[in-house]
Amino acid sequence: MISTPARWGTPIRAGARTRTNTSLLRYYLIGLVLLGLALRLWFIAVNDIDPRFSAADDGDYYQRALRLAATGQYLDNSWLIRPPGHVFLFAGLLKLAMWLGDPAIGIGLIRGVHVALSLLLIPIGYDMARRLFGRPAGLIFAAVLAVWFPLVELPALILSEPLFLFTLSIHCWLLVRWRDARRESWGRGGGKRRPWLWLAAAGLVLGYCALTRSPALYGSVFSLAFIAAELRPTVLSMRRAALAPWLRRFAAWALIFLLPFAAVIAPWTARNYLTYGQVILIDTLGPVNLWMAMSDAVNDGRGENEAKAILAGIPQEERQDFVSADLGRIIREEPLRLTRNFWPHFLHIWKAQFVEDFFVKVSFFTRPLREIAPLGALGDLLWLVFSAASLFTLAGRPREGGFRLVALGWIAYSCLTVMLIHVEPRYLLPVWLFMALYGAAALGALASWLAGLRHDRDQALDEASAYLRSPWGIAGAALCAAFLVLVFTYRDYPGIISRGMQREGYRNAGASAYAKGDAQAAIAAYEQMLAVAPDFIDGRTELARIYLDLGQLDKGWEALSERQTHRGDVVRGALARAGGDLERAAFYFEDAEVRAGEDVQKLTLEWLHPAPVTALTLGDGLDFGYVQGFSFGEELPAAAGEAPRSYRWLRERGRIVLPLPATLRPGMVVRLRVAGGVPGETPLTITLGGVATVLPARGGEWRVYQIAVPASLAGQSRLELGLRAPTFIPVQQNPASGDARLLSVMVSDVVVE
Repeated sequence: MISTPARWGTPIRAGARTRTNTSLLRYYLIGLVLLGLALRLWFIAVNDIDPRFSAADDGDYYQRALRLAATGQYLDNSWLIRPPGHVFLFAGLLKLAMWLGDPAIGIGLIRGVHVALSLLLIPIGYDMARRLFGRPAGLIFAAVLAVWFPLVELPALILSEPLFLFTLSIHCWLLVRWRDARRESWGRGGGKRRPWLWLAAAGLVLGYCALTRSPALYGSVFSLAFIAAELRPTVLSMRRAALAPWLRRFAAWALIFLLPFAAVIAPWTARNYLTYGQVILIDTLGPVNLWMAMSDAVNDGRGENEAKAILAGIPQEERQDFVSADLGRIIREEPLRLTRNFWPHFLHIWKAQFVEDFFVKVSFFTRPLREIAPLGALGDLLWLVFSAASLFTLAGRPREGGFRLVALGWIAYSCLTVMLIHVEPRYLLPVWLFMALYGAAALGALASWLAGLRHDRDQALDEASAYLRSPWGIAGAALCAAFLVLVFTYRDYPGIISRGMQREGYRNAGASAYAKGDAQAAIAAYEQMLAVAPDFIDGRTELARIYLDLGQLDKGWEALSERQTHRGDVVRGALARAGGDLERAAFYFEDAEVRAGEDVQKLTLEWLHPAPVTALTLGDGLDFGYVQGFSFGEELPAAAGEAPRSYRWLRERGRIVLPLPATLRPGMVVRLRVAGGVPGETPLTITLGGVATVLPARGGEWRVYQIAVPASLAGQSRLELGLRAPTFIPVQQNPASGDARLLSVMVSDVVVE
């Protein structure tokens, strides 16, 4: 047993010590919250990922939440039923933004709530760890929650995981509070502490947690195991060894927990039954993912998209039956298909995630990894330390009551699901949450032992020696050694980091040289980078941009190679446009815009230097590098004998930037072809050279408006127009449209003459 700090220091009065410790603790937690806030706001400021431009999960969640906020209608995903809890929250915040008169701030409100919940976990995490393992563990766990990189990044993501992780953590804290309140009330001989309130709240929170991600359904089993384990000491202390009395007590507490849990889930289950005629507790995501991982459509090499196409061709209400039947067939005929990826996926769980993202993957995929590299590297170091340390606690004698059943249940379940399906870091958050908690317990015990070493060296060494010789110590050391072997044999991390640092050094030299106008030195540095990291697509994209600016189009295509990313496709589009292959250019530009997960218009305006023009057609797939603040390109119905005419919807604010082949002269004008989006007139404010002009864009009526170029712009070779108009949501005007975008007016052409 490790000595307690009270035996080591100089005796002081208990009251003074308590007041001092409480004051220091308060400042420590406040400092962690402020540090956590600063880190999260910094990440959001450098993050370019935006759900409005994403074809992935975040885009789906945002669009369905916006539709719900605008119309009150909830629609399931086009090919499966997803958990709705996070979409409900997003919709509420988007609705609040509409009430505030600025729907554009909705994403900011969502991120703000995510940040607040993330920061709230710091003191709650401290309290949970303190109650389970003592104050040192609480202090360490709170620090991990404040600065660990995945938790700093999480609030910026419009996904289910921020809310899921928060509610899971609150649920665990409420279970611990129930345990402590029950012990206190029993020890005092009464029920003044009302422990049932804590347990009922734990059930409510877990129910909502399940509505954000349905694996929390199975978490109820782990919580029931915790309740059963916590009841055992009371039964023994009452000397009532018979099973029946214990079962009655367990049933009573289980009902207090399960009834609120079921009450939260039941309305959604009823909705699914009324909508689809199937008992679908929350979603079809889990069975569908399992089927896709094992189905013939993927197993014979046809790919995930074909599997999705198979499901999309089946009515939504029949998909669960189809998936369940096909899974049953696969298990009967080829049960080993379940285990084919077990070991590769298991190995992939235990990787240094930031090193993997920064140095192993071929692209950053829009994430600001270079900007936050120090924090990411610290995150991997923290992960390695707390994961290794946690194994000593998890293998040790349980001193935290039945909570270990909850932790081990979640760790085992999360690992099993990714081993069956596929590994994504966000699916492993419960693993790292509990390993961070138990790692904090081990590190807190180590800190206490080191303090004891200074006070009584011989006793502390004897305690350590006795622990390491015990079965608990041997098991912990063996698991820790196995974990470290697993981590450091999965990748050649020293070699990967060394080559990665060389890559970054050459890349930075190339970017710096090009910024100074030395294109040849930049190209030489990038070539050295590719010699070290030939698969790094982001570096190839930057090199191709240099060749594009130099007009060396063939070398630009060669630099890009065959591997595609969304930013790479932006450069492909620019190369094709510069080479006169306009159809190919439009394909690459438009595909990137729809699926990139960031504002491609903003990116191209910053990245590209397109050819000078005096006339621009919006929405034809070739206007990238000239516009920002517009929705995707669309076509007008063509009149007889005429080609279709393209246009873009302006959102609330936008820019049109035209590099000109000749300087502006006095008396020149700008002509815009514009139509309003709602009946009546929409005031469109055009700002040109600091002069604002308001145009009355009439709903559905295309007109050409003429604006004089201010005399102050004469002699300039670049023209920038700022556009601003009040927005509306089409689905509010016409529910059959299904269009939940924020739009204002349509713009098809701009001409300077």
